[in-house]
Amino acid sequence: MFQLNFEKLLEYDTSQTGIGLDVTLKLSDKMLSLTAKIDTGADHCIFERQFGEKLGLKIENGIPQRFSTVTGTFLAFGHNVMLVTEGLAFDSYIFFYENEHQKINVLGRFGWLDRIVLGVIDYEGKLYLNRYE
Repeated sequence: MFQLNFEKLLEYDTSQTGIGLDVTLKLSDKMLSLTAKIDTGADHCIFERQFGEKLGLKIENGIPQRFSTVTGTFLAFGHNVMLVTEGLAFDSYIFFYENEHQKINVLGRFGWLDRIVLGVIDYEGKLYLNRYE
């Protein structure tokens, strides 16, 4: 038998598509709030272009990376920002879409999932979070 201890217990609506979390992105004195979906299959955290621009980033000045999905490929640019979910703050390297029409925000492995301990009981709509130490 194994036991894990968690700091946070969140409840989510199982009738909705995916598991969404409130996220705050911070850069210098600017911050903004949004909702992102947990995507354990995504390698990186990727956000809408508009959010990077609102933080004052010049999107194309970031490190370019092409991503492949089952529906095609897209280009995004990586930047260092602070990512906060449920009071857990991390300096993270995240990506912003090149295309302003892409509207999905995801919390992926590098930059978020690699910094937390995550527990999910989906049939009860419960999400457990803890900082990975």
